[in-house]
Amino acid sequence: MAKKNFYEISYFIVPIWFFHCCICPKYQTLFTPTPNSIYVNWISQNSGSSTISLGTSPTNLNLTVTGNQSLFNDGTISYYYNTGLLNGLNANTKYYYCVHSNGLSSDTLSFKTKPLPGQAASADGHLRFLIMGDNQIQTTGRYDTLVHRAKEKIFEKYGGDPSDFIELTFMVGDQVDLGNLTQYKNIHFAYNQELSGYIPIQTTVGNHETYGSMGMNAYYAHFYLDQLAYQGISSGTENYYSMQVGNVLFISLSSEHTGTAQYNWLQSVLNAADNDNTVDWILTFSHRPYESEQYVGDISSWIKNNAVPMCMQHEKYFMHVGAHHHIYSRGQFKEEPVYNIISGGTAWDQYWGQSTEQDFEYIQKTISNWCYQIMDFDVTNGKVDIETYSIGSPMLFANSEWKDNQLVDEFHRYKNQPIPNTPSITTNFGDSLQLPVAVQSTSFSTTTTELLNSTEFQVSQTSNFSVLELDKLRDYENLFGQAPGQAADSTQDLNAGVNILDYTIPVGSIGNGKHYIRVRHRDRNLNWSNWSLTDSMIVYNSFASLPSITMDSTAYPLGSPMQALYANGPGNATDWIGIYHTGQTPGQVNSTSWQYCSGGNGTMNFASNALTSSDIYYAAYFELDGYNEIAPRDYFYYGLIPTITSDTNSYPVGQSILLSVDNAPHVADSIEVIKVGFTHGVQPAAFAAQVNQTSETFTVNPIPKGYYSVKYYFKGIEVIGEPYFFSVGDTITNLWIDQPIYDLGESIIATWTDAPGIAKDWLGIYHAQDNPNVDPLVSYSYFNGQASGTKTLTDSLLPSSIGNYFIVMFTNDSYTEVSNRNYFSIIDQSAGVETNVDHGVSIYPNPLNKENLTLFSSEYPIEYIQLIDNAGKVVYRTDNVANQKYSMVSEQLPAGTYIVEIQTRKLFRYKLVVN
Repeated sequence: MAKKNFYEISYFIVPIWFFHCCICPKYQTLFTPTPNSIYVNWISQNSGSSTISLGTSPTNLNLTVTGNQSLFNDGTISYYYNTGLLNGLNANTKYYYCVHSNGLSSDTLSFKTKPLPGQAASADGHLRFLIMGDNQIQTTGRYDTLVHRAKEKIFEKYGGDPSDFIELTFMVGDQVDLGNLTQYKNIHFAYNQELSGYIPIQTTVGNHETYGSMGMNAYYAHFYLDQLAYQGISSGTENYYSMQVGNVLFISLSSEHTGTAQYNWLQSVLNAADNDNTVDWILTFSHRPYESEQYVGDISSWIKNNAVPMCMQHEKYFMHVGAHHHIYSRGQFKEEPVYNIISGGTAWDQYWGQSTEQDFEYIQKTISNWCYQIMDFDVTNGKVDIETYSIGSPMLFANSEWKDNQLVDEFHRYKNQPIPNTPSITTNFGDSLQLPVAVQSTSFSTTTTELLNSTEFQVSQTSNFSVLELDKLRDYENLFGQAPGQAADSTQDLNAGVNILDYTIPVGSIGNGKHYIRVRHRDRNLNWSNWSLTDSMIVYNSFASLPSITMDSTAYPLGSPMQALYANGPGNATDWIGIYHTGQTPGQVNSTSWQYCSGGNGTMNFASNALTSSDIYYAAYFELDGYNEIAPRDYFYYGLIPTITSDTNSYPVGQSILLSVDNAPHVADSIEVIKVGFTHGVQPAAFAAQVNQTSETFTVNPIPKGYYSVKYYFKGIEVIGEPYFFSVGDTITNLWIDQPIYDLGESIIATWTDAPGIAKDWLGIYHAQDNPNVDPLVSYSYFNGQASGTKTLTDSLLPSSIGNYFIVMFTNDSYTEVSNRNYFSIIDQSAGVETNVDHGVSIYPNPLNKENLTLFSSEYPIEYIQLIDNAGKVVYRTDNVANQKYSMVSEQLPAGTYIVEIQTRKLFRYKLVVN
């Protein structure tokens, strides 16, 4: 059983251990469990034998398994990775084990094998799992605390060994910050140690696994995921996989390796599960989420537009889990009983007000805390209950606090439960009315014990509700945004005190005339009631509604069906909708496709073969079999959707760039390479070329360093398809700050140009001597992904003590530095003595009067001292001091603020004030 060889490797099987103070093995980690096998891994610092003792009694480990040992070396650190495959085990059985390396032994731990497909793990018919994610930050007190709290909760709820009660921990990506051995050893394995020797871990690929000196090679080397298959369907890669535990099918998707291959594999897995009576529940996981109310847009469009919609077509699907954002979020889809959560772990702090935020109606709550979930499946009764526990957040803001396993959410899904009773509208609308009007529904009622979760009110111009004017979906709670007067990690309930059984139609929201109204209720099991009987009302003193025509999309792939929505028409039997190529005049040429309307309001479906060529079209609304257009045209694109790719997204300066365009319409089309932050037609393109073939390759001669996007322009005017982004060169962004020395608590103004323009680009402050890939940051700040901009750092974003620091920009939530470093000093003038704590340099007094004698002292010999005024002019300099002390008479210095540069074993800068 050979593991991939990267650098130097000889091979083992999977427990994970570290040596505690290099004395004995610790930190066993369990992976890839099945009913009859499991991997155990550990790390050791010396070569030698690797064995595992195993038995069904802690006092009788009567079986011995020989493991393998591989030398891992990434050029910075090295260790021996020990792996043992325990095979031929009995299903749903508890085993005890101990690992041995070089004559040293670990403590005795335990695990349980998985139950057979379709079966429960416990005597009372249950399966339980943990969801956690985003270890990432190598700072104690974060992820290790989350794991510790989860272990405490397991003991509190179930009263014993975690291996007896939890089948699996599913981790949703960013196990590490960078793909190197230091990170895997000190973050993923070290921080999981309290549970990883008892409960197997399954991982999902995050964006951070792809970074660093080894990138995904480190991921592939440590885990055994390509051996997993469901119903014989293997992905053939460790990037994504599926596995069954009991009656639950877990599908781990990669939001970092999207495309046709993964989509087809996913479809095969789902189709197989449909016909498998041992599978009752399907969950999907991906690092980048389906949606987020913070850092809006920083999601996986492939997950949102491709993977999850396909999963929702399958009845057994009930939840998607994402991460990437370091928060907890939970919502549910409107038409399907499917949950969507973010379990963002403990990596970065993420608070309200740091990003672009939006309240989505299908997300019920977003909480800026670090959380984990316990999922409890009742196999016998077809139920799943999920609890979310919070450990709070760091004390970075006033009133923010750690929480001791606070239950912040609980939700469930029970199969085969009756739906709620059908509600009624109780409002008497009379003959006619003016807006606003309160629409009331009956109280929520059901034959179960379920409570009300949501209501939906719809107002339409048609009795079949094909032309909606208002669609109001609300949950009984809506947690979004910082609570007024509370810390940035708090969340307010926007629906507190709101009676969602009533809805007031606002003034000006619908026009004069007749409107139809209905309502439905949803319980907390995600079951909708039937729609109420339709009521109607006539509105006056509002506004005259004009005829309109709207297509249901702005871009359709070739062969897609289309739907047109028309409203407020005359209602003649010969009114009609026609589709024309842009530039064509109705009456002079025939329409490409057309149909008669059915009344003044409605929808019109056009078949997938209604249009056959790629072009920009428009839909027009006509009356009485003529060509009099009674509504504004609605333009859309229909045809081939091009894709743009390259062999890499990062090029060195001076290298030509190879771009591939596929599935192109090529009708006088073009591609354009332009700097991020530049505007088409305003700033010049770095490269532009005409597209002449469906598939074509372009070679872009070397261009200046920077971040670029490639866009496809149909007929030179309309962008179609997704842009492709890449960078040229390193340290592209120019970053500067407003001064080199700051008083303690003084704001820092950072300005930059040529940034990547990604939502989670960020500014980090470190101590001058720190390495961002190793040392903890002092503070960080996002800035909404602006390619050029300014950020004023205040309060908690500033260093809290005097010293020397630097600020630098990173991209995409990683530790990839994209800007120059700006070094600066923090001083405390109120102390009277300006001191560098780390290096023993001081100035006294400071501030000073003109008649004072200024004394400079250092633990190291001073080479030179110079003073620079606000204009940048050197007003005083002395060289070759060759002493650790120097005095300067300051009576000739005009009043003002000066920068003092003192060169000892390194250069120090301070602010000197002359009164």
